[in-house]
Amino acid sequence: MLWLTLLVKSKAFYTKLRNNAHVIIPCLFILLVCVALWGLNTSNHQLTATNERLERLSDSKDAQINELQDKNDDLADGVQKLTAAIQKQNVIMSDVLQQRADADQYNKALQSEIKTYLLSDQCAKSAVNRDAVDRLRQAAEANGVPDSHSTVSADPGRADSTNH
Repeated sequence: MLWLTLLVKSKAFYTKLRNNAHVIIPCLFILLVCVALWGLNTSNHQLTATNERLERLSDSKDAQINELQDKNDDLADGVQKLTAAIQKQNVIMSDVLQQRADADQYNKALQSEIKTYLLSDQCAKSAVNRDAVDRLRQAAEANGVPDSHSTVSADPGRADSTNH
């Protein structure tokens, strides 16, 4: 019986709805539109907040990128200056090495020429008086010239080599 009373009551409700459908449907439509607009508004606020946060993050990243580019430019300038300085130093070292090689070659030529002249010189072959050597060393020491007789290597071809 209960179901019959519910059926009768539902028929009455259904009839009431049908008679008032011209008012209820627009109200439901307006309610549906309001709920949709409320959902869109909530979503818009969330997206606006997210957008603002992303813009701040983007600005921060742009500032970091600009700072890194400035540092990179400074480093590139420093590397270029260092490269130029090294190239200048390499040129100078090349010149110095060439000068040393030229001086070494010139010294070897002079030593060879001196040896050639001394081979035919009788004075160079004769022994030097020990007293004269001692007086020359004393005079050199008196004038502040360091004693170098211990560093002179003895030439086995010379007669006075035992006097060094």
